[in-house]
Amino acid sequence: MKKLIQYGIILLIGGGFLFFVFKDTNWAELFQKMANANLYWLSLGVLISLLSHWIRAYRATQLYDAMHFKVSTTNSFYAVLIGYMMNYIIPRAGEVSRCAAISKTDDVPVEKSLGSVVTERLVDMAILVLVLGLIFLMQFDLISNFISTALNSQNKQIANNEMPIKWIVTAVVLLSGVLLFILRKKLVKSALFIRVFEMVQGFGDGLLSIRHVKNPYLFVFLSLLIWLGYILMMYVCLFSMDATSHLSFVDCLTVFAIGTIGVVLPAPGAGAGTYHFFVMQSLLLFGVAKEDGIAYATMVHGIQMLVLIALGAIASLIVLAKQKKKENEQA
Repeated sequence: MKKLIQYGIILLIGGGFLFFVFKDTNWAELFQKMANANLYWLSLGVLISLLSHWIRAYRATQLYDAMHFKVSTTNSFYAVLIGYMMNYIIPRAGEVSRCAAISKTDDVPVEKSLGSVVTERLVDMAILVLVLGLIFLMQFDLISNFISTALNSQNKQIANNEMPIKWIVTAVVLLSGVLLFILRKKLVKSALFIRVFEMVQGFGDGLLSIRHVKNPYLFVFLSLLIWLGYILMMYVCLFSMDATSHLSFVDCLTVFAIGTIGVVLPAPGAGAGTYHFFVMQSLLLFGVAKEDGIAYATMVHGIQMLVLIALGAIASLIVLAKQKKKENEQA
């Protein structure tokens, strides 16, 4: 029942974003924009993303090796593809499916491989935070002007005799700071504080576990390559449409970071709805019309979904064949 409720909430979130993004869409115009897209750049983007997935699979073998399991990059790649496929079908099911696939081909216990996946996710999260920080520094004026414009538009809707939003926010922040200082001794003993502290400590322990791999510097380098590949995938896909082809690589970083937030949020189909919304909103920063932003997000998300579901299904058949062959040899 708990799982059903969680999936129901995820479906509602994704469905709400999808409705908001596509509620006023002219479908004939949308399909026409996608039909006019340059398939060369879209195909190149898919190839770059697949290369990034292969690097992810190779990186995972380093963690398996640290646990004294010899796993080929090929088998690890099959598992990664299966994980991505399952994420499109059942939200957040990719990690477990990936670990189950490795257990079938290489007898790696699921609980051990799940630990390695957690380490990967922690490293990926750290790199994403780094990318977001760099983007904020590089695009500070653009982002601050966008936020300022949004706040000003909200303030205009408020009566002249009402307090501006910025002063309300300032007062709330100051009051919160005073309350936190007064209640600091009670807060540090609260269950919430202890839980947050344990999460932060676990995050640090997960990152430090990289030391157990034979070549931690290579592990970090591969992690950077993975994210560079994802960014390049989005960048080359920008050239598939005239409306987005003028964006620079730095502009793409902003679109990528905001779009990634959409993928991280709980939604069915690995970000269906949330990804479209955040990419469309980020493209508005650079003067790309809403309709063009929706078309771009739909193409990038859709083509990846189709390719990964197809390749994941093929990988599943290969893994099952390998498992059956292994069972026959052991019989």
